[in-house]
Amino acid sequence: MQPVHRQSASLVTALLTFVLVANLVPLMTVPTVLPELQSQWRLTAGQTGWIGSIYFAGYAIAAPILTSLSDRIDGRWVLAGSSLAGAAASIAFGVCADGFWLALALRFVSGVAMAGIHMPGLKMLADRTLGPAQLRSAGIYTSSYALGNAGSSLIAGVVESLFDWRAPFVAAGIITLLALPALALVRPAPRHGATEETPAPPVILRRNRALLAYVVGFAGNTWEVFAIRVWFVACLAWTLRLPGNDILLPNLGVVSGLAALAGVPVSIAVAELAVRYRASTVIVLTCLVSVLVCLGLAATAGGNVFVVLALLVLLQVTSFADVGALGAGAVAATRPTERGRAFGIYATVGFASGFAGPAVVGLVLERLGGTESPHAWAGAFLVMGLGSAVTAAVIWFARSDQRSSVER
Repeated sequence: MQPVHRQSASLVTALLTFVLVANLVPLMTVPTVLPELQSQWRLTAGQTGWIGSIYFAGYAIAAPILTSLSDRIDGRWVLAGSSLAGAAASIAFGVCADGFWLALALRFVSGVAMAGIHMPGLKMLADRTLGPAQLRSAGIYTSSYALGNAGSSLIAGVVESLFDWRAPFVAAGIITLLALPALALVRPAPRHGATEETPAPPVILRRNRALLAYVVGFAGNTWEVFAIRVWFVACLAWTLRLPGNDILLPNLGVVSGLAALAGVPVSIAVAELAVRYRASTVIVLTCLVSVLVCLGLAATAGGNVFVVLALLVLLQVTSFADVGALGAGAVAATRPTERGRAFGIYATVGFASGFAGPAVVGLVLERLGGTESPHAWAGAFLVMGLGSAVTAAVIWFARSDQRSSVER
């Protein structure tokens, strides 16, 4: 066989991570401007939850199709087409959206576009790296989701403060297009010989219990991560309106973005600890901390703004802290011949949960008294904490399967 000239792991990780981050810039535009949308369009809490979470429904529906497509054609084309679609949907939202239904449709398209970036990008990275570098690259790439998330909130907050609520969507769409020149620098994956036919998704999960644990664990993670990120600004805005809580803060989207940004180094550090030590123990301990933070928020909802703000920021960090370790574990648990479909399962189940989390929180808020009720917010944070509780349980009980998979 002819020698294969690979790009260095650090270079290909940097390029694909940039592509991911650039495509994530539209993600938090809606949560950042939720108060304005609620006011101008007279949205209920339930409708607000749908607009905040439909992005993840689009992702979940399209993920198995687009991730599997990257098994059959050059993944760079999948990522390029998805980048163009995501940019168009974001710009169209800023220019055209005028109510619930059009906003819902455009955010659904944005989610579909992201499905062609996130896991196909991880597959491209795994196909271009080997050994320990592969696990570390996967941890960095998946942890960088928080970097894109934070960048989205920061950019949306700054642009909105300078212009109006529509401008962040246009700016996000333009920034997404920067992914295209980065993709052009990524070399084709090394060619391999013929491989066995990839089994169907149910067969993959039945044969690979370690992967199944990571799939369910990622679902718990996304439930909590996206619930707090969709509702962070709304909760903080309500808290600031309460008597005695009127303090001076930057644009709340900027605050949310900085909180999410703090999760990036923490997630990378947790992923590194999971590589060096027993991954299941590291993940479970991280999840338990996040559950405790949710309980703290439920107990202090409507209370002192400094306590609530500190806990909201901490939840942004703890909810995301295990995502890099989960992503690296899924890569380690997956055979190369199954990566496309396996990552499609991982993304579909995870982002279906990411869609459900914010929507269920919205329904809980609506049923328990609305976004002006401390009891409603207490219930919302208890619902959020279920995500980390499920992740901790499934990873702990499947720890022996995870260890044997990584050692295979």
